Amino acid sequence: MRDSSSPPAPRNHRLDGFFRGLLRCQENYVATWILQSGRPGRRSGRAWIALAILTACRFLYPSAARAQLKEPKRVLIVNQLEPLASPGVAAMDQAIVAGLESSPYQIQFFTENLDANLPLSEADQRELRAWYVRKYHGREPDAILAVGSSPLELLAESHQGFFGTTPIIFCGSTEEMLGPRQLGPRFTGVWGVVEPAKTLEAALKLQPGTQHVVVVGGIGEYDRYVEAIARQSLRSYESRFDFTYLTDLDMPSLLERLRHLPPHTVIYYTSIMEDAAGTEFTDATQSVPLVVGAANAPVFEADDVDIGRGTVGGDVLSFGAQGRTAAEMAVRVLQGEKPQNIPIVKSADVYMFDWRALRRWGFKESNLPAGSIVLNRQPTAWEAYKSYILGGLALCFVEMALIIGLFWERKTRMRAQQSLRERLTFETLRSELSTDFINLPETQIMPVVQNSLARIAKLFGVDRVSLYEFFEEGALFKRAFSWRREGIPFAPETVNSTQFPWLAGRLLRGEILFIPDSGSLPDEASAEKGRLLEAGLMSAAAVPLAAGGEIVGCMSFASARRRAAWNANQAEELRILAEIFSDALRRIRIQTALQESEERFRRMANTAPVLIWMSGPDKLCTYFNQPWLDFTGKTLEAEMGNGWCEGIYPEDLSRCLEIYTGAFDRREEFRMEYRLRRHDGEYRWIVDIGVPRFNSDGAFAGYIGSAIDISDRKKAEETLAGVSRRLIGAQEEERRHIARELHDDISQHLALLSVDVQKLEDALPEFSPLRRQTGELTNHILEISGGIQSLSHRLHSSKLDLLGVAAAMKGFCREMSAQQKVEINFSQDDVPRSLPQEVSLCLFRVLQEALRNAVKHSGVRRFEVSLRGAPGAVLLTVRDSGAGFDVGHVMNTQYGLGLISMRERASLVKGTVLIDSKPGAGTQINVRVPIAAGEATDEMRAVMVSAP
Repeated sequence: MRDSSSPPAPRNHRLDGFFRGLLRCQENYVATWILQSGRPGRRSGRAWIALAILTACRFLYPSAARAQLKEPKRVLIVNQLEPLASPGVAAMDQAIVAGLESSPYQIQFFTENLDANLPLSEADQRELRAWYVRKYHGREPDAILAVGSSPLELLAESHQGFFGTTPIIFCGSTEEMLGPRQLGPRFTGVWGVVEPAKTLEAALKLQPGTQHVVVVGGIGEYDRYVEAIARQSLRSYESRFDFTYLTDLDMPSLLERLRHLPPHTVIYYTSIMEDAAGTEFTDATQSVPLVVGAANAPVFEADDVDIGRGTVGGDVLSFGAQGRTAAEMAVRVLQGEKPQNIPIVKSADVYMFDWRALRRWGFKESNLPAGSIVLNRQPTAWEAYKSYILGGLALCFVEMALIIGLFWERKTRMRAQQSLRERLTFETLRSELSTDFINLPETQIMPVVQNSLARIAKLFGVDRVSLYEFFEEGALFKRAFSWRREGIPFAPETVNSTQFPWLAGRLLRGEILFIPDSGSLPDEASAEKGRLLEAGLMSAAAVPLAAGGEIVGCMSFASARRRAAWNANQAEELRILAEIFSDALRRIRIQTALQESEERFRRMANTAPVLIWMSGPDKLCTYFNQPWLDFTGKTLEAEMGNGWCEGIYPEDLSRCLEIYTGAFDRREEFRMEYRLRRHDGEYRWIVDIGVPRFNSDGAFAGYIGSAIDISDRKKAEETLAGVSRRLIGAQEEERRHIARELHDDISQHLALLSVDVQKLEDALPEFSPLRRQTGELTNHILEISGGIQSLSHRLHSSKLDLLGVAAAMKGFCREMSAQQKVEINFSQDDVPRSLPQEVSLCLFRVLQEALRNAVKHSGVRRFEVSLRGAPGAVLLTVRDSGAGFDVGHVMNTQYGLGLISMRERASLVKGTVLIDSKPGAGTQINVRVPIAAGEATDEMRAVMVSAP
């Protein structure tokens, strides 16, 4: 038995583990020397050196220093054998250490190695467990990993006394090795599974003619255990093959037997850790090489660590996979998961074979089981030098291709140069034509088109080039331009589509047509064939001209002296030229249509009974029609630009320019009224309406406007307004007169009548029936007198003259609230104490009309009235949340007379009435009357002056 308190050193230990160990040693060393040196000022030189080394290590390897920040955990690994003596244990240890070091913890490893071949008595085991308890007292591990069957048996028998609460994870053992022992709740892990039958099946596929099976093993405890598994697994094959078990021989005798095995034999190797002579062996590094070296038959085995030492392989137990699974379980335990919640699993064996052994015995890889892993495969000559071979072949092929290409290049170079010259000539022509047509004025397009057709004819070697425009939806072709070589007949001036039905149909569909000769035309083009022969033409071509997705014409080419060989490149070139000339024809059409449109517009404008003007995007006027010039008596040149402003009435000029400029900047329609001087010097009122205009491409082009003389309408409106004001004034005067008559005459007569009736009542006997009737008559007289008084107040409130508009409105609201049984909330704020009488009267009458309408039509019983002062004005608001109405509709019916009356009254004092109402959304009436400008009209003043 060998023990150690330091972690094992696996073959693939990472460098940061070494640095972390070095840092821990340096820290312990420095701490020890500091404590031994007494006071801090007397530290020894060695302590300072160690401190410097520690600092350097932390600086050079900061990740190791950062690793100290991880939470520390203690892990005890108990191995069945020394890792150096057992490759299987070493593989599991290496996988466990690697898996735990990648965990989120700082792992402190402790390793104990048991000698599985050394039997211990019960007393020795108790002493060993006690020694372990004493050894790890104060540093109990957080997890224990049992690697092999012996550690698992020891921990299973003593789990109550040996760290009874520490979780245990096991690997490297089979479930059968545990025997009758039971594992407690703190055990979990991975069971190894050995299946010799699968290995034998793989061997039979590789060597189908097998007749003999030799099982090789030793006499050690583990050897006998593996042998028993093999006997049990292979028992079903004993009737088919000759089985021999060589498990009770010493090593020399065994090797001698293996050298003389009969043909068609396979060997299944179990384990030899001790032979019959008592000699001990290391299974993988000693026994396996000896057996493989002596055997004259292929050797198959059950452990992955034995592969690569001459054995063929088989269904093997992977120790590394068991170690990785155990490490994963240990990490889960360290994270707090209970072992009983982690199920025990069985290892997944794999088919693994050595390529060198397969080649030695002539086995084919195609006979291996599906999913097999083949190790140490050496590439074939093709696999090793495939890139060089392919590269050489490719180089030869490239050289051959280059030689062929040189000959082909020489042949095609002249073609390419010729094509390039032709392409360059065409591109030059296209560039020049495009440049000529881009900025060319429409008036100069025709001569340029004629000259361009001559250049195109020279380029393509044809005798005639013509441009045709389509009319009547393609039924008629009219020649727009044409060029011909001397001696060649002119192209027809007009062509009917019925003369060339086949040609016309395809052109209207946008097809490019090439006619190398008349014989190339199809049978349905008999008309075209006859006309080509009649005109003496050998070849022809036609390209449609499109504009805006519509075919507007065609470009035709004709040759009378030679047969033209048209190709695909020329088709593309003709299409490009067609686009250039399509644009030219479009511009000509647009210019013609524009001239015709302008001419029609000028004729219409000059005969229209209104004044018409136009302006450009610079706000300057560019056109006035003849009625405008006749109205002003000025010439077109005098009115152009800003000359028209001279005829506007000086007081209206600034307002007009402001409206015009603002609408111009916003690109929106405007309407304004101003006075314009007529040719006889009289200023006439006109209404001017302007709308923005835009070009076909959407660019802003200025404004166009029309104006009419509304002076007569203005006079009629003023006359009507005067009549309205006089009617309102007469109404107010009549109200005052009636109110005065009611108050001064009828009220006084009723008062006297009431006194006389009272006297009559007093003169009658106390119990006379007439006395009661006279009392009732007196009450009726008083009620009539009160009604007349209220009517007098409604016709003209005396409070309005004596207390002001606020008091009069408040009293009116209170009286109407009592009479109509409604709630009227009146509020006032910052109302001037003294207002002009005409302003007060206007506001009072508007309130009366608004409240009467609201009480009658709104359908609600609550109303809001607000009177407040504002800078230079008085504001009145009457609001309800009732039924509402459509203002525009009501104003045009008989029900809108009250609203019209309110606006007319407000206009008498230069006030405004805004009515905001929608059906179902209530009504709000806002009245604004200026105080500074509260100048009443003459009619209103007359009314006020005539008031008593």
